[in-house]
Amino acid sequence: MLIDESVHLRKRTLSCPILMSGKQKMSPDELIYLGLLVLSIPLGGLVRQVREPTWRRAVVFAVGAGQVLLTCRWDTLHSLVSILGTFTILKTAGPRTSHLLTFVWCFGYLAFFRTCHLFHLPSPAAVANAVQLVLTLKLSSVAFDIRDSHLAEKSRKDGNDNSADGGTAQEGTRHKTAEQEFLPVPSLIDLFCYSYCYIGVYTGPFYKYKTYHDFIHQERPSSLPVIQPLLDRAKWMPLTGGVFLLASRYFPIAYAHTEEFYATSGVPYRLWYMLGMFLVFRMRMYSAWILAECSCITAGLGAYEEWRKPKCGQGPTVGGTPKPEDKSPQGTRYNFETIKNVDIYWVELGTTIRSGMKYWNMTVQYWMAEYIYRRVPHKTFRVATTMLLSAYWHGFHPGYYLSLMTIPLSLWVETEASTTFRTRLGIRGQRIWGWLHCFLKMRAYDYMSVGFLLLSFEATTKYWHSICYIYYIFCAVVLALSYCCKQKVLGHMHNASRNDTAVKKMSM
Repeated sequence: MLIDESVHLRKRTLSCPILMSGKQKMSPDELIYLGLLVLSIPLGGLVRQVREPTWRRAVVFAVGAGQVLLTCRWDTLHSLVSILGTFTILKTAGPRTSHLLTFVWCFGYLAFFRTCHLFHLPSPAAVANAVQLVLTLKLSSVAFDIRDSHLAEKSRKDGNDNSADGGTAQEGTRHKTAEQEFLPVPSLIDLFCYSYCYIGVYTGPFYKYKTYHDFIHQERPSSLPVIQPLLDRAKWMPLTGGVFLLASRYFPIAYAHTEEFYATSGVPYRLWYMLGMFLVFRMRMYSAWILAECSCITAGLGAYEEWRKPKCGQGPTVGGTPKPEDKSPQGTRYNFETIKNVDIYWVELGTTIRSGMKYWNMTVQYWMAEYIYRRVPHKTFRVATTMLLSAYWHGFHPGYYLSLMTIPLSLWVETEASTTFRTRLGIRGQRIWGWLHCFLKMRAYDYMSVGFLLLSFEATTKYWHSICYIYYIFCAVVLALSYCCKQKVLGHMHNASRNDTAVKKMSM
């Protein structure tokens, strides 16, 4: 998220404690943090020159652990305790329960981490909070992946493997669906090295233990083609960084906390200011994630052959060996989809709230979908449960819950509007609908971002009250219109059915 001058804004979470606040000031710790993140990009070029896996593991661990110690100091003990607790669970509990125990341990420790001042311990710094959030996702994913790999292995031994192997037997070993490889419990050293790998230790992107393992054991890392992928990602930086620096001068978030803001502005200006605050917020996030992705690319983390069809967060989805048509005269083609964390084009121009969410903080979205959403037994509660956990992961500030728990309502309204109105339109009408929906989607994001930016219940509801809870009223109107339209259609269908019955009786 953000690091600002005020105490409340200093308690932000993972997203972005790296760029300047609305007043264009940075603390010494923040300057160190930003410098380390920028330096990690050229450092990746040096890491790729290390071919021996043991040395590569040692280098990325030493750099990451050194950065954490430098920026977090004694707060590093929190991450140390989390790792040791997770390793103990993985070693003592069986795969049937270790994933649940690890999940409870990691997310439970977040509660202690955020309330340790109640136990007369010093409150952790914002940078330590960022490290703890990334670490929570990493450690719990290891436990889930171990459990899933054991289930897949048991299924294969029992002859119940439902992967696509049978359907592709005629292709030999080429282009099989990637199997769930057996994942043993990592050693304590491996778990430490994965946890403190300098790549993404503060901002993400999230990557699995297997992705990290593949990165350490790359055969010819120095020969990976990284220049073009690096330029493709970095080309957005002048735009996002420039817009952030410009917009943050005119839309400081701290101003929305003052009584002067409400005393001297009307509803139109507050709507405009809400748009500006979210513009600053997302440009800040884009810039942070671009830098983080660039550090992954230069190091070669997440580089997989294109024929393996890697997906964001997951990694390769195809196993075996490449087909002849997959081989390029220029050599093997690689991409970095595994560590892609944002697609700016689709966030900005996607036509639905759901699609915008899909391309925002993509690796964390993958984690939430893979380890939470798909594992909730009842589909009805999946979205709400996932959003509730996401809010808890971000922090205890009520603004997170007010914003993220608005998403289930938004998706419901979006689905109702699409099925009731959009399906009745022609091709041109649906195109116009798409552009209108894109505009409304961004305004919904503006509204929901208020909770993330102002944090407290009082500040968030005060702002929403000052604009007449306009988004909730809009949602209520859309649902009412959708209901009336459906009732009208049902009435017509009922009348048509009665007329058909009457005609049949007369014909008899």
